[in-house]
Amino acid sequence: MNAIVLAAGKSERMGRPKALLPFRNRTFLGNILDAISRSSIESAVVVLGHERELIERSHALPRVVFNAAYEQGMITSFQAGIRALPPGAEGAVVFLVDHPVVEPQTIDMLIDHFAPGRIVLPTFQGRRGHPVLFSVAVLQEILELPLTKGANAVVWKDPRRITEVPVNTPGILVDIDTPEQFKELEQQDQQEQHE
Repeated sequence: MNAIVLAAGKSERMGRPKALLPFRNRTFLGNILDAISRSSIESAVVVLGHERELIERSHALPRVVFNAAYEQGMITSFQAGIRALPPGAEGAVVFLVDHPVVEPQTIDMLIDHFAPGRIVLPTFQGRRGHPVLFSVAVLQEILELPLTKGANAVVWKDPRRITEVPVNTPGILVDIDTPEQFKELEQQDQQEQHE
């Protein structure tokens, strides 16, 4: 199985690249790559755009794709990542750099539920989170989307092809977009370390 890590955005609300935010002795991007390396994923591609050189200097990255059109929205990065998948790929687990709390077990549980033509996503207490596993047929549909639409247009098209995998890790719901949310995450994490 493959991974696509989307880390090309401008992080405007955060004011600095989310990929480089410090968390658990690594960066957001470092945490995601660490979880991928400890899962059964065989190859990963990181899609970069804004602050590409800075992010590349800060990490030992697997394969990198530069999305020159990153200002046109996340769908352009998603499509760049899909184009970079190896030939014969069955699908890919898609990671967003602003969802830094990822467990290798969660990734492997998604892969265990993989089936052709499906979208597999984790849930915690009934709420859907990230990362999300897309089969190659669904990725092909995302590749064909116009830039005015987001990937959700494909996700919601046919709810019957979605497989939900309940997990016991609330981290799948953590989405960090603002300095306030980041501060909250740090405080929460420190509390958990002391418990």
